[in-house]
Amino acid sequence: MNKTLLTGLLCCSLSIQSFADQPLEGFTYGSVNAPTGKEWESPENLALNKEQPHAYFFPFQHLDNARKVLPENSKFWQSLDGDWKFHWAPDPDSRPKDFYQTEYDVSSWDAIPVPSSWNIYGIQKDGSQKYGTPIYVNQPVIFQHSVKVDDWRGGVMRTPPANWTTYKDRNEVGSFRRDFEIPQDWDGREVFISFVGVDSFFYLWINGQYVGFSKNSRNTANFNITPYLQKGKNTVAAEVYRSSDGSFLEAQDMFRLPGIFRTVALYSVPKVHFRDLVATPDLDATYTDGSLTVNAEIRNLDKKAIKDYKV
Repeated sequence: MNKTLLTGLLCCSLSIQSFADQPLEGFTYGSVNAPTGKEWESPENLALNKEQPHAYFFPFQHLDNARKVLPENSKFWQSLDGDWKFHWAPDPDSRPKDFYQTEYDVSSWDAIPVPSSWNIYGIQKDGSQKYGTPIYVNQPVIFQHSVKVDDWRGGVMRTPPANWTTYKDRNEVGSFRRDFEIPQDWDGREVFISFVGVDSFFYLWINGQYVGFSKNSRNTANFNITPYLQKGKNTVAAEVYRSSDGSFLEAQDMFRLPGIFRTVALYSVPKVHFRDLVATPDLDATYTDGSLTVNAEIRNLDKKAIKDYKV
């Protein structure tokens, strides 16, 4: 068997532009004082102020750190995993509506680990369930529906049969809060918060200010929170809904387990940074020589124009 010699030819094309010029349909941007409360039942609205999708990579301070690959080797990445203050409600009307305000006292709330599923964490030693029921179904969704065209327009809050688990716990809501501080050597950089997996919808506040929302629980949700930060202690609040219009698309053979089920982290980047990278390897017709084309999208979040940058 002949071994193929791969010769790397690196071609890098740069597109210096803002991703907000052509956002994906359903992604909106701008300052909004408060949510309407209907975003989780509005299929035409996918996100507010959430970063456009991009390749999964992290900022590092030095090549040696980058070679270690994992983000915890970067001083520009900070995990928010661990205990968060938590309140469980069986339905949206029962949730603490003002919990995101920094003066709202959550000291008496339970602590729940992030990442986790609140259904699973709430199972007690005696078998009782403190935070709702983990529901397993094959293909159907867990709320009242009909298999017909445009049925999704009826939403997820319709009254199901009385023997359904969701008859009583119609649409569970988990309210999460915790405090954090920004490292001093992040001054002058843009700071983002990253939710790698939240089932199935959530609103986000920083220091009592509404940032935005996200649906699509299996994809990372990143938000630029730089304008909302302050020196010293900061407070993040997330209001998570078990079911949303996105749940119609996430019906498969699985347990339906709500919560912040993957890592939450902060990361910072310089004003001028890589927003996205696309690497395309190829081989010639004889499978002898190879090429690697890297398309890098550069973003400038500074007010000044940039020059003399090289990749």
